[in-house]
Amino acid sequence: MEVATYSQTNPTIFGTGAVNLIGEKAKEFGIEKAMIVTDVGLVKVGVVARVQGLLKDAGIEVIVFDKVNPDPLDTMINEGGEIARNEKVNGVIGLGGGSVMDASKGINLLTTNAPPISNYYGSWEYDRGLPLILVPTTAGTGSENTIYGVITDSTTNAKKVILTTGDLAIVDPELTYELPAHLTASTGMDVFAHAAESMTVNMTNPMTKLLAFDAIRKVIKYLPIAVADPTNVEARENMMIASNFAGIAFSNTCCHLGHAISQCMGAKFHVPHGISCAWALPETMAYAAIGKFDEVKGVADALGVEYGDNESPEELGKKVADNMRAFMKKMNIKSIADYGIKREDMLGDLVDMVMEDNCFPFIPSPLNRDQVREIIAKVYDTYK
Repeated sequence: MEVATYSQTNPTIFGTGAVNLIGEKAKEFGIEKAMIVTDVGLVKVGVVARVQGLLKDAGIEVIVFDKVNPDPLDTMINEGGEIARNEKVNGVIGLGGGSVMDASKGINLLTTNAPPISNYYGSWEYDRGLPLILVPTTAGTGSENTIYGVITDSTTNAKKVILTTGDLAIVDPELTYELPAHLTASTGMDVFAHAAESMTVNMTNPMTKLLAFDAIRKVIKYLPIAVADPTNVEARENMMIASNFAGIAFSNTCCHLGHAISQCMGAKFHVPHGISCAWALPETMAYAAIGKFDEVKGVADALGVEYGDNESPEELGKKVADNMRAFMKKMNIKSIADYGIKREDMLGDLVDMVMEDNCFPFIPSPLNRDQVREIIAKVYDTYK
């Protein structure tokens, strides 16, 4: 067995009703004035007011920054950091989906470091931020337990990464009960992609494989239930566990080609991240079977795919890819064409963007530009 390194970035409190502990835990960090980083949707449905009330009951002053949008821009993060500094907060609460988790990490970093956030892309050279508590409201990115924050650079329109973590994750499935079916499906496919890609990168490890395998099994079993019945507590709990496990898994390895494609599609076409992850995943696994045959067997086992002892990498990869596409259909994932994206738009500068993406160095076997272009074409052609 190869030498491997793995860890968990921060402690996690998990369980239905766990969010009720946020005031107590914030006080333990010495937080007296907190900024809640969130989005307007969560303000409208009352989730922010609930958390704000819990913090105020603990004697903590609260300000709310609710300007986070999907694919958070560097300019928004710079603005949030400036407000946090001017308001002299001494703690940050990230409350929302993956974009909010990412934005919270960036804003918190700017509470103790000079702006702009672009100074810190891909770097560990900064002072530690204020106490940061991350509270996810989707079963999707698992960002509450990763070292990554993904930011859209406004000058290049490219996805950039900051390397920073939270201090505590509070993972409460109850916060996902109101998530509509289409968002449950798309965020759940992000979990699927994190798990499958983290098992098949060029630097995987035993912990990642264990967590990712379990995450895939949970997604296959419980995502259809959560989509069909959003109030199903067992399904919501297990999807939240799957999201958290997959986040820890890929934080220890990164993702690879699938996320390189999906992130660049998000930057270029502004499509939901979970949807673009779903589109890219089947052909990513078909390709990964060539260089990571045993690992893709693990993905196949988690999916329940049957295969023979003499299966070739190409045969196994096709079976896994076909199985994934069938699952996507069950989740009502629309095609790329349904989003108004033309085939020729996929095969131009997107190819170069993918090869320059932060995830591309983690691909399991080398790919040249023509091969990347061919895979992207298959991503478009094989899911209608």
